[in-house]
Amino acid sequence: MKKYSVLKIVLLISPLMVSAQNNKFKVQDIEVLAHREGSSLVDFVQSISKLEGKDLQKKRETSLGDTLKTQVGISSTQFGPSASRPVIRGLDGDRIRILQNSLGSLDASSQSVDHAIAVDTLTLESIEVVRGPMSLLYGSSAVGGVINLVTKRIHKNYSEGFSSKFLTQYESVNPGMTNAVSADFGKNKFVFHIDGSSRKLEDVRTPVMTLKNSFNQQDSFSTGITKFFDKGRVGVSYNKFNTFYGTVAEEDVTIKMNQERFELHGDYDLDSSLFSKIKVKHAQSSYIHNEIENGAVATEFENNGYESRIEFLNNKKNFHGISGFQAQSSIFSATGEEAFLPTSNSTKLAAFTFQEKHIGIDLINMGLRVESSKVKKDSSVNFGESAEKDFTLYNGSIGYSHLISSNTTLGTSLSYTERNANFQELFANGAHIATATFERGNSELDKEKAYALEINLKKVQEYFTHSFSVYTQQFENYISLAPTGLTDGDSGLAIYDYISTHASFYGLDYESNYKLGKLNKSYFSLTSKFDYVRGVDKKNNNNLPRISPARLSLALEMIKGSVISDLEVQYYGHQAQVDPGESSTDSYSMVNFGISKDIFIKNSGINIFGRVKNLFDIEARNHVSIIKRIAPLPGRSLVLGLQAQY
Repeated sequence: MKKYSVLKIVLLISPLMVSAQNNKFKVQDIEVLAHREGSSLVDFVQSISKLEGKDLQKKRETSLGDTLKTQVGISSTQFGPSASRPVIRGLDGDRIRILQNSLGSLDASSQSVDHAIAVDTLTLESIEVVRGPMSLLYGSSAVGGVINLVTKRIHKNYSEGFSSKFLTQYESVNPGMTNAVSADFGKNKFVFHIDGSSRKLEDVRTPVMTLKNSFNQQDSFSTGITKFFDKGRVGVSYNKFNTFYGTVAEEDVTIKMNQERFELHGDYDLDSSLFSKIKVKHAQSSYIHNEIENGAVATEFENNGYESRIEFLNNKKNFHGISGFQAQSSIFSATGEEAFLPTSNSTKLAAFTFQEKHIGIDLINMGLRVESSKVKKDSSVNFGESAEKDFTLYNGSIGYSHLISSNTTLGTSLSYTERNANFQELFANGAHIATATFERGNSELDKEKAYALEINLKKVQEYFTHSFSVYTQQFENYISLAPTGLTDGDSGLAIYDYISTHASFYGLDYESNYKLGKLNKSYFSLTSKFDYVRGVDKKNNNNLPRISPARLSLALEMIKGSVISDLEVQYYGHQAQVDPGESSTDSYSMVNFGISKDIFIKNSGINIFGRVKNLFDIEARNHVSIIKRIAPLPGRSLVLGLQAQY
């Protein structure tokens, strides 16, 4: 892939967002990407998916990773039911950007696999996923993709009157209840919002045992207010999220986490020949979690920070785009027995632009981002003198989409991204109990560089849609944690060092939906999904660890009146392409069945649903999980619930 080195000047975000409607393209109305006013939800979208409504209800789990694990190209770290992060096309951790309402999650979930993402999946309106690099718009940590969690705390549109929603659900595999409620009230161009949730679940049952210390308790509270004007709006919100859960890998260790988050969003229509709208977004967070061992706090982690964005939208005839500035800052500290990381201050300042232009039935987009990043550690006994690393990062891409026919689009994108080493990769020095390693950072690490190419073919017809993508991502100075063969004398743990190597990822995603027709007053459709990813260390030609095997799923859905039922079969292949330090994982198949019914009473609607997951109670292990040997996947589970809207 050396030929890519001559293309560093032409590059940007992944997939084009395009559609064919009256022979013109439209950008998808998706929160994390929308930059054109009046855009609608469209069919031709490359490597982007949105989980909402009944689909979100069907897939919702305790953690974000498990909620998304069946989406095309996405797997989960599955460190128990509470602390599972999504993995996109083999990339995870600091290479996947988790956003809330298009701003960073501002927690510590990327620092360790046992740290949960500070998000309440019960009160989300939708989850947006971009598979592929989005570093142009959202920073170097989006080199592998973006996941945006959308809430209604700050409203985008004014609505008069009162509305509410209530959800209650029971699940048998980890016996307990989850509940959520939200309400909105609009009057005199103000919209008020409030929501809350609670979850109390016991240890998870697997086909071979009960997974000790896998319980989860959670509660959250949020409120927001939005004021609408003739040419814009401004809104503020507050969210408090608390969770208490077991760490699975250590039966005597629990984690108690709390995050308080404030957001401000505003936009204003401009009477300008240059820009059509200005948008301002800001999030402020205070995050703390305690790791409790045998009833006493052993380690305390804190992360306090903010993220701000200002965006200028241009929208003229066949030329559209977004330009802006972004600022991020966070102060991380860890004290106690497992304080293998120093107190660190990370800041980023960036400027970016992304523009697209129609040329007949074709669409071309280009963009650039320049980012200044600083990582500074404080002096201490364990980590030596204070130190600072400065990085200047360049990102860019070019994309092209061609309308082959009225319902078929061929798109391609080529991107170059740079990511700086984070504070953990630079300055770690100590025992990391969750992964059973002694980690040592490397302050000499250079910035990580990646070249990505993706080609997508999408076809949308009245009774059939399909999307097929092939991609590759080549890394220079790919930062990884590698064994040294040494053992730390005090902890007895194997010593691992952060090193840089060259890595190659490539694979394909496929998704289709067939409307099969009508039989006995019932409508049937068949959805199929397939994905495959391979990761290789190019320096030694070894496979990279914890790469998801090939996966195939088929789901048959039947709609009869107000009743919807579905039968889903998920197949996970045998993973034998493994790193020398890991074992292979057997193939397995899971069968799920669900049914729901809508009941309408005047101005309200009630949805009653039930689902059986892992119908045949098969024993299975997730190859991506670092604890697959001690933590099989959950066994057969019955889910019963009710959702009411007024």
